[in-house]
Amino acid sequence: MSRKKPEDRRVVRTRRTVIYTFLLILIFMYISAHSQLEQERAAASENKAGSESVLPRGQAEQSAPGEAGLVQEAEALVLEPEDMWCLILTNAQYPVPEDYFPELKEIPGQGQSVDERIYDPLMDMLSDMEERGLSPLICSGYRTLDKQEMLFNRKVSAYVKQGYSMEEANQLARRILSVPGSGEHCLGLAVDIYSDSYRKLESGFADTKEGKWLREHCWEYGFILRYDQGKEELTGIDYEPWHFRYVGKKAAEYLKQTGMCLEEFYFEESLYG
Repeated sequence: MSRKKPEDRRVVRTRRTVIYTFLLILIFMYISAHSQLEQERAAASENKAGSESVLPRGQAEQSAPGEAGLVQEAEALVLEPEDMWCLILTNAQYPVPEDYFPELKEIPGQGQSVDERIYDPLMDMLSDMEERGLSPLICSGYRTLDKQEMLFNRKVSAYVKQGYSMEEANQLARRILSVPGSGEHCLGLAVDIYSDSYRKLESGFADTKEGKWLREHCWEYGFILRYDQGKEELTGIDYEPWHFRYVGKKAAEYLKQTGMCLEEFYFEESLYG
């Protein structure tokens, strides 16, 4: 077998180099074209969302227990400035404004008060429940900062007595009580509800007739189940099937349809920072 001359080897190498270069150019052109197409699609999607005077979330998975995988189309939601008073977000990262002082109205026979602006829808909801043979009781409404600090510190002390360190006790307390200076109850927009036959703030309330009715119908009156199951990492608070927050009828219906918690509503729709 004859050996190739050096000139032939150089020709082969040159041809290979040309072929590889050509292939690399084709690959680069493909990647560039694909990237440009994706950018155009994203831009078209943003323009479409921006051209509509609604929050840009037409469909979402319903994440309520027992309804995984259910997809519903949310009604268009337009937020007006006058809607925002009942959509204030408060949690460990967002304290209640220092100058926030709600006008309160007492709930008859319950020993609790709420922001007077949610009094009527709350009473309508309770009245409709009673007409259906249910027995809802408001066990907690508006809380002052002093009461909030007392409840939080008492819970921390209870955990310390169980053998937890102060740091561990604080972390555990934060899962079930809002950090003093924040929290739904300080707004006067939230209530804890249990029933005459189940006077405990425990997860078992979800299985009572009152708990089931409230989950299904509270949105009709402008309320949401604020700390739902599966949303703990987003809200920072453990599941509380007894805690209901007023957000207004339009927002409550939208959150019911999309399955979002209030944090998702704010951050995914860019309403807070």
